Amino acid sequence: MSSATRHPMRRHFITLCLLSSVLCPLPMRAADAPNPAEVKRIADRYALTKARISAMLEQRLHPVPLPANPPNPFYQAPKEVAGTAPTTGLEKPETALVPEAADLSDGDTLKKYAATLKIGGVINRNGALYLTLNNTSCKIGDIITVGNRDRPTYLKMLSLSPTEFSLGLNDATLVVPLRK
Repeated sequence: MSSATRHPMRRHFITLCLLSSVLCPLPMRAADAPNPAEVKRIADRYALTKARISAMLEQRLHPVPLPANPPNPFYQAPKEVAGTAPTTGLEKPETALVPEAADLSDGDTLKKYAATLKIGGVINRNGALYLTLNNTSCKIGDIITVGNRDRPTYLKMLSLSPTEFSLGLNDATLVVPLRK
């Protein structure tokens, strides 16, 4: 038999010592106290992390509005054109060489392709009007494919009457009169 089991008072004393060491920790030593330099380093690091998060989320929280007429992202101006001086980037955009198709508005595009359509005439089928364009009959709401095969342009027939029809491209519309 051990000495702790022989003396019940000793067993209570050991239990009391263990409980007091767990419940009442020793006071902090000076070496364990937070160092002011360490606290400053942690605060600076927190501020840096906060600034990085703000920089990443700034575009999402406060987006820059898009321009009303955005530039064509698929067109790059040539760096040099034969026979002209190289551009330095300081010239006005009007002096730079830009092909005709890059700056055409939707209305200009409609006018350009409406002139190339072969208009046959108006047909009345079961009370609905049809117009023959490029040897194909089209009704209101049909899509007309124009342009070259590599880069087609899709025009929509918006309205049709015996005297005129209208075509649409995005938000632009063009009314084309029919000759008799």
